[in-house]
Amino acid sequence: MFRASAPVRRPVPVGADGPAGPALATAALPRLVRAAAHVPPGPGAPYRPEGAREEFYRELGALYGADFDRGQFAASGRRTSVELAYGALDALGPLTPEECPEVVVVAYAAPDFDHAELVASCVKRRLPGEPLSFALSDQGVLAPFSALRVAVEYARRCGWSRLLLLVVDQGTQPFPLPATGQSAVHADAAVALLLHWDGGDAALGGAAQGLPEPGLFADWDDRASVVAGAGLSDAGAELPSHDGTLIRVADGQPATGGWAALLAVTDRDRPVVVADYDRERGLLAYCTLDTGELRVR
Repeated sequence: MFRASAPVRRPVPVGADGPAGPALATAALPRLVRAAAHVPPGPGAPYRPEGAREEFYRELGALYGADFDRGQFAASGRRTSVELAYGALDALGPLTPEECPEVVVVAYAAPDFDHAELVASCVKRRLPGEPLSFALSDQGVLAPFSALRVAVEYARRCGWSRLLLLVVDQGTQPFPLPATGQSAVHADAAVALLLHWDGGDAALGGAAQGLPEPGLFADWDDRASVVAGAGLSDAGAELPSHDGTLIRVADGQPATGGWAALLAVTDRDRPVVVADYDRERGLLAYCTLDTGELRVR
């Protein structure tokens, strides 16, 4: 069963002189406690022709003026998003009932080619307990940022503290794909991020916003390390000064790139900012994470 009601933010505390202002509204920094990346080796499963499925894709593409590219589809490495998500969960390692997330959000920029299985439902079967599980798409390269924000809002409403973010890049599609640029998927990959969230009244900062914008990075911690997604390389945005490591991500993994690079940050005595800019939509998003307890698998 799916519970699809929208998250409702708890009201900001009211002080003696009226509602508390932004200075009194606090948001806990999400703590990344375990993470793993999965990039499967070798080619995927070979294509097994199915007339009914090919006809379905032809009819579907015709609605949007897209031709079914049978040659590309048959030649592609065939891994479903479910398979990739399972690989990331396996790499994350076993979770006890006490460690199991209470909410799971799957994020992706490119759709799965096989819609016979729902990724979130399949992931839920693999986890102890009964976590709320769903997927978020149609956000481009910023989908993981939206997914984390939504997960925190559900946790805020429900009193939860354990979140799992699963990010997937799956490159097999029945229609023409971008070969270059930010939306191109050069390899199948998945990243699993287990986070703890300790509460707070304010929303997470860094929601999608346009560039340039005065004070855009005003609340970045200048002690932080920074993972700059591929979209920031030519966005015209000057990153703020910071004392930690800077990792820049190349094109080729629109959803997973920055989050996989996050695992390479070693100076974990400081916060880490992950940021990316969606060139197509003209929007930037970022988030700040505490990685002091991080275990990378």
